[in-house]
Amino acid sequence: MMREATTGLEKQIEIATKLLSLSAKIGLLIGGTCIVSYLLSNGHFPQGVSVGDSLLFLVTAFCFGLVCVFFSVSVTAVGILLSPLFIPVLRSFVWLHGKITDKKPILEFKRPKITFLSVFFGICGAVTIYFLTHKSPLEHIQLILLPIFQYIVYSAYLEQNKKIKAAQPSAPEIVDPEQHDQDPHAEMKPLKKTRAVIVSVILLTPLLMGGVTSDLLQAAMSFAQIRIERATILVKPPYANLLPTPKDSPLEDYKRFENATVIFRGVGISTLIEMHSEGTAIRLEIPNDSIIVERRVKPIAKVRKNPEKTES
Repeated sequence: MMREATTGLEKQIEIATKLLSLSAKIGLLIGGTCIVSYLLSNGHFPQGVSVGDSLLFLVTAFCFGLVCVFFSVSVTAVGILLSPLFIPVLRSFVWLHGKITDKKPILEFKRPKITFLSVFFGICGAVTIYFLTHKSPLEHIQLILLPIFQYIVYSAYLEQNKKIKAAQPSAPEIVDPEQHDQDPHAEMKPLKKTRAVIVSVILLTPLLMGGVTSDLLQAAMSFAQIRIERATILVKPPYANLLPTPKDSPLEDYKRFENATVIFRGVGISTLIEMHSEGTAIRLEIPNDSIIVERRVKPIAKVRKNPEKTES
């Protein structure tokens, strides 16, 4: 009994390790691709990148990958939680399609098992969708309908899991000498490939069809402190002469600018900023030695001016 329990625990640890490794690889792949597209869309690509900058780039890519995976999982969880509401509608469509084409339905829409994780991610996904769509629901109608599509793809994933389990040999069988060259797991390879494609669709569809990729990217950049909104910057001439509404600065040879957007910083030898004036937006690439980003931090606790004396 102890050996069986130990073996089961080792299998769970091995599965968890593989899932974490796969999540890290997916996060880096998705994050790196989206960050490169973000840089190209802004017309900025870092120059003079050092080893430390490369490490920061990997951290940023991983942060954005985590945000994307979290968003995709949360939207799918919303579809799972709301599935009892639209499962009858989907079943009626499948029934009508079967009557017209005389074909057996590919998917059987069943109520998925509701777990704590599905409830947690579902609530997070509902809150995220609300904050992204409450200002303009019609413009983000695809994001509102996205949980239904995610549930359909998730049902296909569950159906594929059933096929894989059914194809697995339950007990060792006597091998026919005439068929000893055949791989008993050969028929499972296309099933696993199909399952991998379905997982990719679950992860990528909210990013491609949700219409909020730029919002997620900006949130990930802000989370990694590479993008800063409404920042106060100090800039040296001649770059300060190109920006609107300069103010005096306590530092010599610097001008102060408020409500600037730091689009990209920390990687390379320059910082990309943007400032808005009347009807125009100025985007400027400034060398790091000519710009200071002012950061104001709220004090954690107030220090007493007259501390009480203690008697020994």
